[in-house]
Amino acid sequence: MSSLRRITTEYSEQEDRIKLAGLTNSSQTVNLWFTMRLMSRLIIHCLSLLERNTPELEKTPTTSQQSRKTIQNFVQKSAEQQITEEKAVKVSADAPTHLVIEIDVKQTENGVSLIFKGESQSVYDIFFNREQLRQWLGMLHAIWGKTGWQTQIWPDWMANDHSQPNSEEKSVH
Repeated sequence: MSSLRRITTEYSEQEDRIKLAGLTNSSQTVNLWFTMRLMSRLIIHCLSLLERNTPELEKTPTTSQQSRKTIQNFVQKSAEQQITEEKAVKVSADAPTHLVIEIDVKQTENGVSLIFKGESQSVYDIFFNREQLRQWLGMLHAIWGKTGWQTQIWPDWMANDHSQPNSEEKSVH
């Protein structure tokens, strides 16, 4: 298994898929492609993890659904404001390209590990702490708006202006 230390996520209109350009710990590059169906399932699962594991909600117990949404939105915007601009991962011409067919999600106390499994035994993983996961989901939300795909998977608290330029070309590591 190769670990990814940086990624760039973008939408390919020609392929009608999400592409993740990754840089491994051994400084190799890779292209991972995701169908809308698989990415939707991953997003729904990750959002559910965040909704169940938001320390800010535990510190401010509330039964009001609107208050919970407001806190989630505040935490989401705060994470997105912490994004630092980095150069996009540029994948070499001879880099491996894989269609991701399965994703394992392993939650830890500190965050989430995503294990991407492709055809022909290819396996890549990446770890996101909660803030990085929120940042990546925020980028995916901005990218999703450009795809023309159904947006019902996104909760109200993800609504954001996403006024950051070129958010689809930012890397998370």
